[in-house]
Amino acid sequence: MHKSIAVLPLIAIAWSAPAIAGEEPLYADAPEWVEPVDTDAAIAAGHEVVIFDRHYRLEDGVVSQYTDIAYEMRSSQTLQRFGTLQFGWLPDKGDLIIHRVHIIRDGEVVDVIAGGAQPEILRRERRLEAQSLDGALTAALPVPGLQVGDILRYSFSTTLSDQALQNAMQAQAQLTPEPAQLGFGRVVFSWPEDADIHWRAVGQAGEHQEVTRGGYDMVEIALPIAEPEEMPTDAPGRYAVGPTLQAGTFASWEDVSRLMAPHFATEGTIDPNGPVAAEIARIAAATDDKTQQAALALQVVQDEINYLMNGLDGGNYLPQMPEETWELRYGDCKAKSMLLLAMLRELDIEAVAVLVDTNNSDAAAVFQPLPGAFNHMIVRAEIDGTTYYMDGTSAGTRVDTMYEVPDYIYALPLVEGGADLARVEQRWPIAPDQIVRVTYDMSGGVDLPSLYDIEVETRGVYAAQFRAQAAETNPQAIIGNAHTYLTNIVDGILVDAEYHYDEATGVGTLRARGLQLDRFALDRDTATHALATATTNWEFAPDRARRAWRDIPYAVGGPLTIAYESTYLLPEGESIAVNGTHDLDGVTAGTRFNRSITVEGRRVHMEDGYSYIPTEIAAGDIAEGRAQMRQLASGDPQIVITDPVRSWELDDAELARRMASFEQPIDTMLTIDRDNAGYPLMAGVLWMYARDHERALDFFDRSLEIEDNPQTHLLRANVLTQLGRYHDALAAAEIAHDQQGNLESASALAQMLVEMDRADDALDLLDSLGLSGQDANNVVTLWADISGHAGRQEEAWARLSEALMDRPGDGQLLNAQCWLAGTWETNLDAAGEVCDEAVSALNYSASVLDSRALMHYRAGNVDAAMADLDAALRKEPGIAASMYLRGLIKLEQGDRSGAQDLEQARRIAPTIDRQYGHWGLAPTS
Repeated sequence: MHKSIAVLPLIAIAWSAPAIAGEEPLYADAPEWVEPVDTDAAIAAGHEVVIFDRHYRLEDGVVSQYTDIAYEMRSSQTLQRFGTLQFGWLPDKGDLIIHRVHIIRDGEVVDVIAGGAQPEILRRERRLEAQSLDGALTAALPVPGLQVGDILRYSFSTTLSDQALQNAMQAQAQLTPEPAQLGFGRVVFSWPEDADIHWRAVGQAGEHQEVTRGGYDMVEIALPIAEPEEMPTDAPGRYAVGPTLQAGTFASWEDVSRLMAPHFATEGTIDPNGPVAAEIARIAAATDDKTQQAALALQVVQDEINYLMNGLDGGNYLPQMPEETWELRYGDCKAKSMLLLAMLRELDIEAVAVLVDTNNSDAAAVFQPLPGAFNHMIVRAEIDGTTYYMDGTSAGTRVDTMYEVPDYIYALPLVEGGADLARVEQRWPIAPDQIVRVTYDMSGGVDLPSLYDIEVETRGVYAAQFRAQAAETNPQAIIGNAHTYLTNIVDGILVDAEYHYDEATGVGTLRARGLQLDRFALDRDTATHALATATTNWEFAPDRARRAWRDIPYAVGGPLTIAYESTYLLPEGESIAVNGTHDLDGVTAGTRFNRSITVEGRRVHMEDGYSYIPTEIAAGDIAEGRAQMRQLASGDPQIVITDPVRSWELDDAELARRMASFEQPIDTMLTIDRDNAGYPLMAGVLWMYARDHERALDFFDRSLEIEDNPQTHLLRANVLTQLGRYHDALAAAEIAHDQQGNLESASALAQMLVEMDRADDALDLLDSLGLSGQDANNVVTLWADISGHAGRQEEAWARLSEALMDRPGDGQLLNAQCWLAGTWETNLDAAGEVCDEAVSALNYSASVLDSRALMHYRAGNVDAAMADLDAALRKEPGIAASMYLRGLIKLEQGDRSGAQDLEQARRIAPTIDRQYGHWGLAPTS
């Protein structure tokens, strides 16, 4: 059914008698029943829209719509918009009559039509991309000589007499509200005073009176009307209805149903010897189960008949017959519903066509009864006491998904004798629309990358979307499609994907594999991972604070049912537990949540899901729903691993063994798109985790061959440093800084210059940046760190002291002074107080405790140094500097366990011996 057939923007010449519909525009004066506009007064108002005047006359089965518009050309954009006028009409239902096209310039009127301008007639299919033919014609009329400052005024009418309505009429007009400004605005509905016309103003349109003039009843509304009260976006659709005036010959929904029902009678529409009958026989032979039969009939209509809206020859409301639809192999919602109805009835299944609105079916509750209240047709069937709503224009429906009720609030059954508007009763679905099964292999370690395998199983419309994807053969396109689909389901980098679609079951499947970084949050000796559950980030926060909103209910969307099955393979640790709520099964804020978690050794399995269906939550229940949702979210589970094994505790052989599982995914990733620099870049990052710096360097080089990127040069400089190739690292850092030229690249370059015994050049580079604010703080702390290499540590102390005069108590600056004192043995007599102040300012962070520990060590207070080092490593076990210094001290004290500290520190920072050697610190043999 063509969208909202109530009143298309068309008009007519039906003043004395119904016009004969035609494919050429007519020309006539404005109809006598239109009261003229005071044009001078409208112009004097000074608004861009000078006139907007629209009249509807309902008489003798014809709806005549008159439109008068005047617009001031205030810009070149407006000229472009109005340079060619377009008048549209449906030639099978009425006429187009052009009354005037005038240019008003300096008080003079130029008659464009009298000047010889003629429209070009176009058959336009405005919605052809949406498989819609409405048969509309367009008269495209160029407006010659139009200039900025002109007022363009054009008036036209259309007539509309719908074949399907059998002399019944309907019309509706949206009412322009403030803050729109009009020189003159009006909407008028009129009809003979003895006609049985019913009208209603809906959607905060205000109160209006019907009057009688010259034998005609009319409703006249001045525009713009008062600005409507804003409504909450999560309110039921009836609250979102825009201000509209509606009128028609229908007194009730029963009248609409009674009039439309005969068009959808199916008796005698199936040829007993034809192909449709053969399909029906095939279905009947396949199963005796009526529900199965209905599902098979629906599958035929969905899969075998393409969608094409055909509004030609009265087809906005009149359907194609089943045999014609089968022969053409296309049809709109009416044609598909008609074919499905005929098949179901031949199978002895009770079924009826119903009208629904796909945009806002809740609006029917407040509308004047009109066929135009709906824009879609489906079939309602009754089988063994269960009601099914079957949409022939949908896709992928099978017997399990057919049970799901679509998201309509109201439907109008078309039955002989008429039927009232029926509320669509929702129910919880029996099959998920989507099942997500994921296995996360995190067994390598809490600070190593992880792999995941995911399978997404879809049904119904969701599965039908996979049909085209399953036919794709380009690996890049497959990965791209999968990445887009999985973006909100699982994060990480996809390395492989494949789609499947099963025609028999209507199940679409996506299987993919990917990798993830940094899956655990680490705090002291505990690693945690928040499980992604149905309640994670779930929001229920209706705003009803405004007084006018306090009684407005909340509309729950849907239907949608998603199920998750997640398995986590975890690394070793002293203990593994899952905090939070393990089991859920109930409805909160209109949504049914379920969850079940089991822990078996190093394996955690969770089954989780949610389902919601269209319903309303009363305003009085919203506060309770919020509270329940907050309580539910507070129980979001997380995996907790106590004392996990860290990567630096693994020797190179064991680390390589754990990272071996990434070999094949990386190879797969690199073959997807050899021209994508991101893939070898990611491969290089992964091998940095494995401490395989040679392999990481190879991949960074490959990435740079594809795309020259400063960030990749910086990564390359870092890897070269770990390999001890300082000259090459300097060259890479120089390229990065030439390309990027910011503090990040300057810092990296300065560090490389130091390694090449060019500390003064490094300091000069930092001085040349001329930064301020926090960046200036960062520069002065780095300057101080480097200063000793140039013998300028006293100058660094002075610079930090000066910076502290502007930012007294700044923890970063104090920490830099504390670290300077320890590394270069500068101002040790004052450093104790500075370090204590830094520790307090930075709230005993691990990094500042490490700085104070080195100062204590330099000052000969070894016990205090060890206390700070132990505290720092309890807070952050992976601080290489703290490990290294603790190892030095242990060895000096004869504790051979210090060798293990040193070894682990070197695994984290391979150049740490060189770094501490600059400061004259080295382990005792």
